[in-house]
Amino acid sequence: MTETYHDTDVLVVGGGGAGFRAAIEAARAGIRVTLVSKGPLARSGASPMAGADFTLDGKSMNELGREGDVNDSKEKVFNDIVTQGWYLNNQKLVEQYINTAKSQLSDLMDWGIDITLSDERAIFTSGIGIMDALLKQARTVGVELLEDVSILELVTNDGRVTGALGLDVRTGSFIRFRAGAIVIASGGWHKAFWPNTGMRDLSGDGIAAALRVGADIGNMEFITFCCNVFYAPPIWMGSIAPYILSLICGGRLSDRNGDDLLSGFDPVLQQKGVLTEWNKSFLSYVSAQAAREGRGLECGGVHYSRGDADWGFMQMVGGLIFPNWKYKAIDFSAWAEKLEKNEPVEVGPAVEYFDGGIVVNERFETTMPGLYAAGEAALGTFGANRVFSAITEMLVQGKDAGRFAAEFAGTEKSPDPRKNAFREAEDRACAPLSGTGGESPPVVRRKIQEAAHSRLGPIRCDKELTEFIDMLEDIQKNVLSNLSVSYTGRTYNKEWFDALELPNIVELLLASARSARFRTESRGVHFREDFPHTDNDSWLCESIVSKSEDGTTVSSRPVTVTAMTPPVGKTPYLQMMKTLIEAHSDTGGKH
Repeated sequence: MTETYHDTDVLVVGGGGAGFRAAIEAARAGIRVTLVSKGPLARSGASPMAGADFTLDGKSMNELGREGDVNDSKEKVFNDIVTQGWYLNNQKLVEQYINTAKSQLSDLMDWGIDITLSDERAIFTSGIGIMDALLKQARTVGVELLEDVSILELVTNDGRVTGALGLDVRTGSFIRFRAGAIVIASGGWHKAFWPNTGMRDLSGDGIAAALRVGADIGNMEFITFCCNVFYAPPIWMGSIAPYILSLICGGRLSDRNGDDLLSGFDPVLQQKGVLTEWNKSFLSYVSAQAAREGRGLECGGVHYSRGDADWGFMQMVGGLIFPNWKYKAIDFSAWAEKLEKNEPVEVGPAVEYFDGGIVVNERFETTMPGLYAAGEAALGTFGANRVFSAITEMLVQGKDAGRFAAEFAGTEKSPDPRKNAFREAEDRACAPLSGTGGESPPVVRRKIQEAAHSRLGPIRCDKELTEFIDMLEDIQKNVLSNLSVSYTGRTYNKEWFDALELPNIVELLLASARSARFRTESRGVHFREDFPHTDNDSWLCESIVSKSEDGTTVSSRPVTVTAMTPPVGKTPYLQMMKTLIEAHSDTGGKH
């Protein structure tokens, strides 16, 4: 095919909030900026689907004219993010989060987002509203916007990133991008699991591509699961509707025998671990534990019912949140009838957010010169457990990543990509189109997803992690190189796109499973049955996955500390969770 080159100063990979915010800030430097979105502009990735809450300290909210707790402070927010992250946060990035949140919220307000309500330290809007505001601003400052373009590989020369190979999804043609700097803002890798609560286009392309060219990734074992997600019936699977309703109205979780799941747990965990966002880690652990003990249901979940919750209140709340009992085009009227009759439905934990990602410093530079990362694709702010808003994270990090990437592109002359780098990447991408007799990409993907859900859930152990790693290594060695598709055309070839995403999914699952086996303790959203203590003497460190001659290696590095010294000692997991819950600052809010 005809070689198509596209030259730009800063290439932003990702069409969500972090990517758009990076592109806007880079364009303000007066240079050429191109943003590529894997799907439709402002309608792909996780950002448009967000609720969405923007968290910051209440005093700053009050100064912006919003209702906020005037007794709240940046110091309190810093304490809460670090303690809720089980002290594994990069404290420099926590400071960046809290110190720039106010100015970022001010920008959003200037750009006309619709704020529906506020509480002590959060404003609530919609993901679509945020994305529409960012899209309008990106066009205003002259960002070049390309939709339905997937970035397959990064290319390098002279020890730095110099470009990327893209694929136009609509035509099947390649685009050879040459760039002075690149910002990876491609979000998480939800597609590696089934069920999951994320968008189906999030396959970790940017993180995996960064690892392949030599950028480090870290803390890949820390995966936040949303609790109380529908497991059945199939048409409801993956919906977070029960989670939303239970957080506001309560309800009852029980096992297959009808026994209350929370019976016997500490009262603090029963209250704060259920009615605040700590429930994502606590209830996911409780539900997974019941299933592993043989008390789960047909699909591996547990029962959720109304319990003692008042039906009149639940009906009112449900009607407000899910008008006509419909949510994201799914009809839940049959569920409303079950709630009224106090009949149970099956729920359980499902992947929601990835706390690990590409290693960055406070300038959002990766370990590869010319490459930057922001948002869910980057490591650092939330440590081992996220309770504060990822909306704030994506915007404050995107802004700074774009600013520093523009600075680099404006001062560092970029060499041309290595000779033949584009051609080699194109040949690899085309291989499934000419393969015969190999396995079907969708079939392989579903096998991997179900194994990931089973072996890399909220509760892990060495035996299952080892079995999962062996399975993935076999697929990587013997299956991925021989994938074949039934349709060999290049236009909108979904099966081909599946084949291109699979190596990324396998690479990141391997990094996650190896990191989980490496960390012989329980912390945050990572619980090891065979190591059930939080070990602050040996494991107050980040796990780092690096490229090596033989593949990848896992090592550790000390956590970055600025203002809060982590504790010492070895503590049972749930006791440590209780201690951290009780360390929360007094603001009265749920965050």
